[in-house]
Amino acid sequence: MRDTPLSACEKNFIIKALGDRKRLDGRQPYDYRKVKITFGADRGCCKVNLGQTQVLAQVSCEITSPRAVRPSDGVLFINVELSPMASPAFEVGRMSDLGVEINRLLERCLRESRCLDTESLCIISGEKVWQIRVDVNVMNHDGNIIDCSSMAAIAALAHFRRPDVTVDGSEVIVHPSDEKDPIPLSVHHMPICVTFSFYEQGKYLLVDPTDKEEKVMDGKMVIGMNKHREICTLQVSGEMLLMKDQVLRCSNIAVVKVTEITELIQRALENDRQARLNGKKFGFAESEPTESILTNQQEPEEIQATETQMDEDSEEEKGMNGDLKTERKSKVKILDKGVGMIGEGGASTWGVEDNEMTEELQKEAKVTQPDHKEVTHTTDCQSAVSTVWIVGSSIVYWAETRAKVRKMQNLLYDPKEVRVYWDEVRGMKWDALMINLQRDLAVYDFPEPDVLIIHLGSNDVASWNTDELISRMKADIQKVREMFPLTQLVFSEILTRRVWRGLSLECGEAKRQRINQEVGQYVTEIGGVVVPHENILHQNVTLYIKDGVHMNDFGNDILLDDIMNCLSSILAESTNDTEDSMETEDEVILSSIDLDICYTLPLSEVNKDIEGNYPQQKEINNDDDFEIEFKTSE
Repeated sequence: MRDTPLSACEKNFIIKALGDRKRLDGRQPYDYRKVKITFGADRGCCKVNLGQTQVLAQVSCEITSPRAVRPSDGVLFINVELSPMASPAFEVGRMSDLGVEINRLLERCLRESRCLDTESLCIISGEKVWQIRVDVNVMNHDGNIIDCSSMAAIAALAHFRRPDVTVDGSEVIVHPSDEKDPIPLSVHHMPICVTFSFYEQGKYLLVDPTDKEEKVMDGKMVIGMNKHREICTLQVSGEMLLMKDQVLRCSNIAVVKVTEITELIQRALENDRQARLNGKKFGFAESEPTESILTNQQEPEEIQATETQMDEDSEEEKGMNGDLKTERKSKVKILDKGVGMIGEGGASTWGVEDNEMTEELQKEAKVTQPDHKEVTHTTDCQSAVSTVWIVGSSIVYWAETRAKVRKMQNLLYDPKEVRVYWDEVRGMKWDALMINLQRDLAVYDFPEPDVLIIHLGSNDVASWNTDELISRMKADIQKVREMFPLTQLVFSEILTRRVWRGLSLECGEAKRQRINQEVGQYVTEIGGVVVPHENILHQNVTLYIKDGVHMNDFGNDILLDDIMNCLSSILAESTNDTEDSMETEDEVILSSIDLDICYTLPLSEVNKDIEGNYPQQKEINNDDDFEIEFKTSE
């Protein structure tokens, strides 16, 4: 059965809405629909809901003979089923073009990217290996099946457990789960597909298109990527031409989306593991809402209302009753004889006096026709706003929380002059810095910063080698400098702690001091600024909470003061530079209004001083004298 096409009116409406940066479901152009990941009672069963699109993935395994080309590698097989239950356009027993495309994309994204360690699936080299089969069933089609299928497939592989085996000579014994615990698959990374749809020959770009948006698009691009910024597959289809900048822009957006989806999958896997470990209920039945309406009556509920609301309600009731008792007939004024008007077209004169109508029209004229000078002034003020980004981990998170409590989230600056944007992620490590900066530009539409304050690295001290961490930090700081060449870069030194997880206090302090010294020196060499925190000491117990890592209100106040002092000096220097340039221009520029040519005099007369005497100077040739004098206009 052929799918129902869209009408011309629907197509024009969708395209016109895209021109106004609007979508039918109210999302922004780069937003995903709501993603819900649930796992079944059996291992390897995963259902993903992407809006109204639903995909179910089931992983199974069996022992088979290996391929002759790779005798010591297992086999990964992927099968995609598009049933008529998902959409009337799908037919039973016949693979459509969309099904073939999805199957090949998943094979390239999962199997050819080597995300699954197939060598660990070998039982006896050249004789017996495990074959992992992934069956992807589309249950409902509302657009973007590719992304939803890739999420379900990789989540099912990470959730699956294969039976343990014992090899006795040429005999293979498969142990059930009650004898030996099943073994999880070795998944190196999680490649996720991100679909971009293009409209009007690449003029408009959307992420996660719906079914109606797919019917209108000129073409699409699918990028398979993992959170390590490695592109596993890329496919462009449709009748359109893309520039290099568009492909790079889509790849930057895909990095952000893949990182968020990977974190969501890992969080869902951890919740399922905790539920199974603690003996709680799990599976599809537990994930569905159990609340339902079993009666057509509802018990009365008590609503707490303030006295002001009760007074307003009583006044409204009195007004309504008064209107019913005294029915006033409104006087209708005819604008002109023989003229009738329905709908839009003229000012309403129902029960409105002429004076009131005149005042309303004058107010509307003032609002709709503002003074040109006021508009120009507002534009100049907006262009003069300085933008400050503060990026960091939980230290920055608690600092912002403290700033909100003190009602100084903008660090006591006038929003018309300085705007502070906080970008904090609890538990954030240094590797996520570039991803977060690209996300702020591509997804959150932050304006480019004039000042960028980075407070990161404390969560990497224990897990990284010191030399490797320093070199990585320097390389990323150079990338940030290339990304924002006109931005004043500020490195906030890593704070001291009372407890370093995984390290002793002496070792953690030694690594922290070395990182601060070398990275701070590098930032200063490239023209950046370093913020020291000399008043925050691990010996001062009153600055920390019980964990010895995060600070209390007193410590956060000191941190905020350090940031504000550094920021004020940076903004003051930029203001002074601007004023100096303006003063220099005032000294050089002379206008014809200030100076008038009045009459000519010999140069010898001009060189007289105030008392009428001639200064001592060398003899001047009269032939070279200029006869001109400038007089200040009154």
